[in-house]
Amino acid sequence: MCESARRFVEYRGHREVVDRVNTYSAIRTVSDMEISETDLPGVGKRFELPVHDGSALVVVVHNTGKHEIFKKKAADADADRIVELSEDEATALGSILEDVHFQPSETDMSSTMIGGDTVIEWYTLDDDSPLAGTTLEASSIRDETGVTVIAVERGADAYPSPRPAFEFEAGDTLVTIGRSDEQAALEAHLEGGD
Repeated sequence: MCESARRFVEYRGHREVVDRVNTYSAIRTVSDMEISETDLPGVGKRFELPVHDGSALVVVVHNTGKHEIFKKKAADADADRIVELSEDEATALGSILEDVHFQPSETDMSSTMIGGDTVIEWYTLDDDSPLAGTTLEASSIRDETGVTVIAVERGADAYPSPRPAFEFEAGDTLVTIGRSDEQAALEAHLEGGD
């Protein structure tokens, strides 16, 4: 392929070669996502990014510096304009999306102090947990330890304020609230020490 039909693209420090069959469109893959790129003669460039829910974001970068962002509900749907940004606004939005201002980090789900001696704790039930297979009511967690189960996470699902008939399963993560001594009593109970 001749050099004029190749273009180098840099994205987050990765340098890629994009082969261009014609001067109007290309598809490049970034982080296992195919992003289509189309030249808009006299206007600028159009980028289309597929989104996890089946929709797509379309970004049109004008030669004037104006940026328009559209959303398509499906691949064959018309795009609805979400916002028009100046070049400076687009640069600011880009820096936010690139995590320049904030670096996400894993939330420490071991414990959170919310005032005085009140603590929110997360406990994951092992296969041999004494709670696996029992209901919240039958477990008597609150009566025996003083801790209240405020939610249960099961895989991608969350069950806030579980009812007394809610049955625990191995792998569930219990979100609890109580004083430090009550949390220690629950931890001992979960480890089989009552």
